[in-house]
Amino acid sequence: SGEEVVALSLCMPEGMAATAAMIDSGSGVGVDVMAELASLRRPQLETAQVLCVSERNEPPTSYIRLRGNANTPGEQVEPAFPAVFAAEVPSIAGNDRSSGRRTALAEWIVSPDNPLTWRVLANRLWQHHFGRGLSRTTNDFGRLGMKPTHPELLDWLATEILRRDGSLKSMHRLIVHSNSYRMACAVDEDKFEADPLNDLFWRFDRRRLAAEEVRDSILAASGQLNLRIGGPSVYPPLPAAVLATASRPGAGWGRSSPEDSARRSVYVHVKRSLLEPLLTAFDMADTDASCPERFSTVQPTQALTLLNSDFAQSQAKELATRLEGEAEGLRSRIERGLWLVTCRQPSVTEVDRLVRFCEELQRDHGRTERVALERVALILLNCNEFIYLD
Repeated sequence: SGEEVVALSLCMPEGMAATAAMIDSGSGVGVDVMAELASLRRPQLETAQVLCVSERNEPPTSYIRLRGNANTPGEQVEPAFPAVFAAEVPSIAGNDRSSGRRTALAEWIVSPDNPLTWRVLANRLWQHHFGRGLSRTTNDFGRLGMKPTHPELLDWLATEILRRDGSLKSMHRLIVHSNSYRMACAVDEDKFEADPLNDLFWRFDRRRLAAEEVRDSILAASGQLNLRIGGPSVYPPLPAAVLATASRPGAGWGRSSPEDSARRSVYVHVKRSLLEPLLTAFDMADTDASCPERFSTVQPTQALTLLNSDFAQSQAKELATRLEGEAEGLRSRIERGLWLVTCRQPSVTEVDRLVRFCEELQRDHGRTERVALERVALILLNCNEFIYLD
């Protein structure tokens, strides 16, 4: 009917709409044209939905919202930095796509004239290597925070970051080459009595590896660690018992190839309702709030995870395979394994104990030489010296 043609022409290109109009005029091509129209389909484009924010070049006027209510505007306010910093607001240059306010804020934060940024960064670097910062409250440099134990050192490190053009790699090298970092963990009774919290860094505080470091170190020792950089998150295999807790069992976790599953822990997908058991056992960061520092706990689930989990068992087998490929003979393989997990030359006593252990497994329990080596590999991954920096 004529009404159908008009409605159809509203959603067609101009040429097709004109052709459809011919149908209404009584030309003899109506059947062919209608067949062609019926064959048309909306083109399928590869698109993705994203959440984004667009900014006006002329932002609306801002007001203080009385009692936090968006519908009760109070006094008008202009862009400014916190008054406590006594910083002047620079000229803000916008363009067609942005007001320039966020750029001005970012440039002020990283300005060489803003000492707080670089002191906070220097404190974070120190915390990364020593387990705590020169100021123990790394998220609070205000009145309620703890003052730095070495303020001059903190200021010097902050200015050194600027002098080195912000090169964090250079700063890491500087810190790990220092005498403070190379101090032993041994306890001196007199010094401990005078400074039990080690505020003066007279020794190196023994530090357990963080959760991600534990997993990555195990993969590195077994020779499976994939060091590829970048790309999307990965999904290491999770135990069936963990997957069963998902709201939709079997659909809440992806599948990655064995190569991708062995990538560094920073690439492991984080789903708050399905956390990787090894990372959870070793105090991974809370995903619901800011985590200024990790708290290292000691609990039975950690030992059970390193002994009984599928991940630990599979990596012990991979480590045994590596030892078979890199050394000949049981004693040489054990020496190589001890060196991999401790990064030092093993003592004769240590090697002798593990050799006897292998022999007992084969003689008294009927285990093959390969299975005995796998048990030794599992012991090596559970060494205290492997998990703690001493």
